[in-house]
Amino acid sequence: MIFVSGANGQFSRAVIESILAAGRGNELAVGTRNVDSPFAQELAAQGVSVRHADFLDPDLMQSALEGCAKALFIPTYDTNDVRLQQNLNALEAARAAGVGHVVYPSFINAESPLVEHSRLVHLPTEQAIRDSGLAFTILRHALYADVMVSDLQDTLATGVLHRPGGEARCAYVARADLGISAAQVLMRDEPSGRTYSETMERTYSGSEIADMMSEVFGRPVRYQSIAAVDWPHYVTEHWGVPLEISKSMVGTSLALEAGDFDLVSPDYGEITGHPPRTMRAFLESVRDGGN
Repeated sequence: MIFVSGANGQFSRAVIESILAAGRGNELAVGTRNVDSPFAQELAAQGVSVRHADFLDPDLMQSALEGCAKALFIPTYDTNDVRLQQNLNALEAARAAGVGHVVYPSFINAESPLVEHSRLVHLPTEQAIRDSGLAFTILRHALYADVMVSDLQDTLATGVLHRPGGEARCAYVARADLGISAAQVLMRDEPSGRTYSETMERTYSGSEIADMMSEVFGRPVRYQSIAAVDWPHYVTEHWGVPLEISKSMVGTSLALEAGDFDLVSPDYGEITGHPPRTMRAFLESVRDGGN
């Protein structure tokens, strides 16, 4: 069996849908804190094993992982002061349940000292996984391209794309594409010990993305940089993200400004056999109702 955590999350859904599309739903178990959600119930109706799971409850996690050979542990959206312990609980539960191979979605250039969630969560989790004695695969994700269209209607209405980073270039990748690659790792006989960095085939500046938006959506869009220190207040005010979570975005924004994400890797193609979508292809998919 293959276990995927956080079944109601967007990345998890992308992974699950890829496994179902491959006709492997009978081999799939998913964990969630809300087994009564519409999506969880939909999965159960398709024959997927839906299991109550919570990274804060090691015993519950162990029960959820019983009979699973591989497990994808997706970090929660809780605050960084608890996420590391959650991941360590999940890892210990995997060991106790006899899981053979752990897959962990980390973050691009996880060694960057500026990024709070890498420093406090991803890098120490990676090390714990390497020290666990379990077979493992680490998937270091570039910034989601999806964050560039999370307020698309407002961007198109105002003609301004507000984002941090200045003119620094950055690697992105679409979340749905990452769901495909993670599913591939879970479904195949993956050797232990690989760390993949998953990015598009080139990096982009904010101005380049705004210009592409103008062309793809047929409305003029310009890029306006927001200072890293101001970004948490912007996303709290405009997107409704709780301030205790948005404050952790300062470090990521500083790393973006410093060029820490201006890197490209061929690893996505190595996993899937084909390149990820370009930024233009991603934007066109969004325009046409996809993701």
